[in-house]
Amino acid sequence: MLRHLPASLLAASLALLAPLSIHAAPAGGKTAPAPMLLAKFNFEDTPAWVPNWGAANNGSYKPATGWKKPFVVKLDPADPHSGENALRFELIENRAPDEKAGERLVHSPQIEIPTFTGTTPPKLVVRFAARTRGVFEGGVGIRVLERNDKQASLGLLGNKESFIELPETPGWKEFQFEGKLRTNTRSIAFMVVMYNHQQAPAAVWIDDISLEYLPGE
Repeated sequence: MLRHLPASLLAASLALLAPLSIHAAPAGGKTAPAPMLLAKFNFEDTPAWVPNWGAANNGSYKPATGWKKPFVVKLDPADPHSGENALRFELIENRAPDEKAGERLVHSPQIEIPTFTGTTPPKLVVRFAARTRGVFEGGVGIRVLERNDKQASLGLLGNKESFIELPETPGWKEFQFEGKLRTNTRSIAFMVVMYNHQQAPAAVWIDDISLEYLPGE
């Protein structure tokens, strides 16, 4: 026992034990809720038509790979971030002079969110890798759309048109952002958006997307 140690050794032993007590959980202490992985997209073993992914031109929606112009969405095996494929979103045609300006976007399937049970809002952590070509400043961004249990839109995560704007980056770059979810959100969709002023030719490659839910306490 410690009381039988020489005074010098006793002091040294107590010095070593002291930092350990800082990390001890107090009696009745509350453990932080564990994060939950909601979805991961690395585009491995994914059919060529990329099922359940969609895309839109100025509010007109189709399956992602259903578009032939003004953009195309494809799996690309050339230089993925990891594995064998990345998702390529490539703008190949500009608008006609009389065409109404609008966004072009590609989006994930709807991803379910657990029912809110806490007292503080839950959070969403998004991680992904991207590389780009021909991207204008502020021309391409990442957003997350929130929907309720009726599938009605609640708005964008953080009320931000873009949580992250993607720069011109010919090599892969990893990104991460976090935002508070609305307490009545029941599903989300990850989106890559090309804004009005982005012109062709331009391309965005996305890979290794993960969405993690941090429950409210």
